[in-house]
Amino acid sequence: MVIKKIGENKKEEALELVLRGFMKYEAPDYADEGVETFKRTVVYNEDYIERIIMYGAYINDKIVGVIATRNSGSHIALFFVDGQYHRKGIGKRLFQTVLEQSTADELTVNSSPYAQEVYHHLGFEDTASEQVTDGIRYIPMTYKKNTSDIASFIQMLEYKDTSIAYKTLQELERISDETGSVYAHIGKFINMISSDKYVVRVRGFRLFCKQAKWDRNNILDENIDAALHILNDEKPTAVRQALAALSDVIRYKPDLRETVKKAVYEINYLRYKDTMHSLIAKDIRVVLDLIKEIGEC
Repeated sequence: MVIKKIGENKKEEALELVLRGFMKYEAPDYADEGVETFKRTVVYNEDYIERIIMYGAYINDKIVGVIATRNSGSHIALFFVDGQYHRKGIGKRLFQTVLEQSTADELTVNSSPYAQEVYHHLGFEDTASEQVTDGIRYIPMTYKKNTSDIASFIQMLEYKDTSIAYKTLQELERISDETGSVYAHIGKFINMISSDKYVVRVRGFRLFCKQAKWDRNNILDENIDAALHILNDEKPTAVRQALAALSDVIRYKPDLRETVKKAVYEINYLRYKDTMHSLIAKDIRVVLDLIKEIGEC
């Protein structure tokens, strides 16, 4: 399964799924007025469709789930999964994609009565009692981003969809620069470093290093020797990314600088193809220069 933004050529298919889902699961709870309002103001409203961003869950190029947002990603406008694919985690994957894409501190939704428990399961809370507008029954709800999002992001680090996994890595690195809320998960990053998948090893090491700023329990000190084995990884790209990640350890863990320096000196970059030699040598020099520069401050 792949989650990606729905292009113009797929919008009709997506809206057909939305309408099928609405009619089967939500329309039975609405008066005729509400059903007609939904069709008129949403499914058949070109202006409305132009204002939303739609993501689809694809299986063999078939859309099996749709989520759409508006207001710069802060409001969920549509959320439907084909009935044949309920209870397979597709809705959660779609929601996690929206979370990853949105920069808002909280997300809102006007949930149908049918979907209320689904949103509760995702972490939404009711902000008012049930409302009715033009026959549409809905419950205003809000999802506030908090540390529970971190656990969701970390699960996404090992997604097969590398685009989502990489963006998640970048978001967790950004959060780590600003707060210590990711530090509680450092054990997960340590485990990732020993993965048999090099991209997972790299993500784990990068986030391991990012926790140096918050390492009040000296967990990096206890695990640095094993973690630095990645500097002799079979993949030269893993070595290059690991070298770049060491800057946080060098800046925030002065007692580990000599350990890092020794490990960097021991890198045998000649084992890799010739085109990588000068690149890794340059990366090594950057790390050693940073150690020297900070040590002289």
